[in-house]
Amino acid sequence: MTVSNPVVYVRLTPTETPTHWPPSGRMTTLVAITITRASSRYQMSSLDRLVRRIHDEYCCFRLPDEKVKDIEDMVVSLVKYKLPVLLQHHSRYRYSIAEVVDAGSYFEQTKIELPNEFDFMLVVEQLSRENSIFISQGCKPGHAHVAVQEPELWDTARSGDSPEHQFEIALLQFNMHVRETLKLLLSEPLKGRFGQLQMKGVTVRGKPFKAFSHVQTLTLKWTEITVRQPNTTVLYKRRPSRQEEIEVCVDLMACCHLPLPAFIDILPDKCLQNEGLIKNGCHIVLKSCESFSCMDSQRKCRLISYTKTEQECMKRLHVTWKVAYRTLKWLFRYTEVLEVDTYKIKTAVLYCSSNYKQRGSGHLAVGEALIQILQVLKDSAHSNQLPGYFNESLNVWTVSPSYQYLVKYEMIFLLKLFKNIRRDPNGQCANVSRNLEVVHLWIHSFCSHAAEISRMNDARLSPLERFNGQGNKFLDVMRDMEPTLKTHRALAWIPFQMKCCVLFDVFKVLFPLFVQKTLPFFCLGSAIFMTCYIFPFW
Repeated sequence: MTVSNPVVYVRLTPTETPTHWPPSGRMTTLVAITITRASSRYQMSSLDRLVRRIHDEYCCFRLPDEKVKDIEDMVVSLVKYKLPVLLQHHSRYRYSIAEVVDAGSYFEQTKIELPNEFDFMLVVEQLSRENSIFISQGCKPGHAHVAVQEPELWDTARSGDSPEHQFEIALLQFNMHVRETLKLLLSEPLKGRFGQLQMKGVTVRGKPFKAFSHVQTLTLKWTEITVRQPNTTVLYKRRPSRQEEIEVCVDLMACCHLPLPAFIDILPDKCLQNEGLIKNGCHIVLKSCESFSCMDSQRKCRLISYTKTEQECMKRLHVTWKVAYRTLKWLFRYTEVLEVDTYKIKTAVLYCSSNYKQRGSGHLAVGEALIQILQVLKDSAHSNQLPGYFNESLNVWTVSPSYQYLVKYEMIFLLKLFKNIRRDPNGQCANVSRNLEVVHLWIHSFCSHAAEISRMNDARLSPLERFNGQGNKFLDVMRDMEPTLKTHRALAWIPFQMKCCVLFDVFKVLFPLFVQKTLPFFCLGSAIFMTCYIFPFW
């Protein structure tokens, strides 16, 4: 095929269109799709080129496609086929797996850098049958109290245990059988075409052990192997590749499944009308809402999960949204101390893509998609609210007060940076390498202050002390970046604008304190004035 400039590179399978990624998280053959000035609908902006550069250099897998597929095949075979069969025998048919649900970024086709994390939900058949459990409204939106209706199934249940506690006991016992079964299955390494997986351990997430630890992690070591024909002599040793060993983590979450009508008194009406949820139902996992009323009670409420429907939505996303999402995942990974996790970004992506589809707009540039996602995150940082995509009564924006101002400034800065790069397509910002240098400087400057920022999460600090710490740290980051930003004509005003944002918050924080301190003196002065000058004339 003839290729002329400019060229956009997209990973495709031979049978797919350019609008979707391959059916799994792996990358396939590199195909060049030519976008010429005459045939393309738009001219790539400086921001589009920057996002593509970041995505191609830092987000794509660092392993060949065939090795990624090899790792995937071994993990899927272990969890979906071998584990359910042996688990039944190991538990003496007390437990069985009704379904293994794909979860996580690898199966959403949004995993970055390495295929080293796989997530699955294990649906417990005995807790997913009709009338096996009873659910009621939890103490927080998006949660439910779950009570076992057949306690005789569980040999560890005591007569004094509440039905809700028996549900917890059942899932913890199921998890124990899963761990023991995995140890039996992995007594010998799993062998694939290009490597082998060897077990390092299986642990419950959250040490020291917590009763509501709902995820257990199987850690495997993937080692590349060299296949050699028999009766051959190696004349030289091949130079080792960059990734000849990878630590692969497989997260397994036990859950129960119920059809959507079972949640009619728990979920909002909009949730009950969602076509995906009507088809797939919902899952309930062991994770508690962790409120004070639940922590010391046997009647803990459990999280309602929409993972299966969420996976389908993510897989259907246009490639533009996936590139923008993967780029932001890479960027926010370096500032993860601020608690802007991938689920918040994913929720923003789902909202943006849904709104864009409803408007029926035409082609969307990847830079514009990135800005739309950042705008939602910035609004959420201002309001401390980000409704769940499937359940709007659930707020997924859970950022500690110790970081809320830093998160807000981070979103404002990134939004200003990328908008200014987009507005200056033919000026200094047309240099992609120079723009990438600014992004790297932001990451480096933030990481250099990460240790001090992490120490700010102290419950003993007053609101004023928290604000002072966050404001000063952000100004330190801006001080590091200011010389470089001022060399870009389009970016030169950003440091001044960010200082104004911090100054505006100074007035917002100090004004209530000023009123609180001066109000008694104002009231006293008013009373004296009224007594001395007004009342005598009455």
